[in-house]
Amino acid sequence: MKQTRWVIIDTETDGLVAPIHVVELAGQLMEGWETVGGPFQMFLNHDVPIPSDAVAIHGYTQAYLRRHGQDPVRVYEQFRDYARDYPLVAHNLSYDWNRCLEPEWARLGVDRVGRRGFCCMMLARRLAPEARSHRLDALKQRFQLAGSRSHQAKNDVLTTVELFQKVYRPRLESAGIDTFESIAAFAKRTPIARCLDIMQGRCAPKAGNS
Repeated sequence: MKQTRWVIIDTETDGLVAPIHVVELAGQLMEGWETVGGPFQMFLNHDVPIPSDAVAIHGYTQAYLRRHGQDPVRVYEQFRDYARDYPLVAHNLSYDWNRCLEPEWARLGVDRVGRRGFCCMMLARRLAPEARSHRLDALKQRFQLAGSRSHQAKNDVLTTVELFQKVYRPRLESAGIDTFESIAAFAKRTPIARCLDIMQGRCAPKAGNS
């Protein structure tokens, strides 16, 4: 992982029903296991109503976004300057990338930012079998990480950084999984039960699934 650059991201949105509008975008540039500079965080004002159930999760009302949000196209232009063509990694990548970002970029007519990385929740299922739940807030509680409010994108990005540095890194390195490509492959490896053998040194990791 030494000089590999990648970006941990998270989004908050106006709900789960398409079209999904991103209302907060956050990211942290990484080089290997270390952070590079400060996190990226911007609010997006699509000027659409924010349902009360979404506000109950992240706290961002339409009025708040009108005051603090910026034009979505401008936000993605600035995020492109930050993330460049690096792989983007998220705790729930299928939601952030597949359901939120790619459809929004297409809707706004903006170019894709970065490239698809791997899903940290899939990685956690293979690295932390002792956890009863692999939701981010559950992992934060299980491993006694920072107590910032969950379900706000910047806080969740910083929690994911902490998970990598304090939990995932030592487990991956002890198993000889120490490149971005090998971590991405391990995050998709099946069957999941066989991953425990790799973590305990009973078999060697191989690229791809088996």
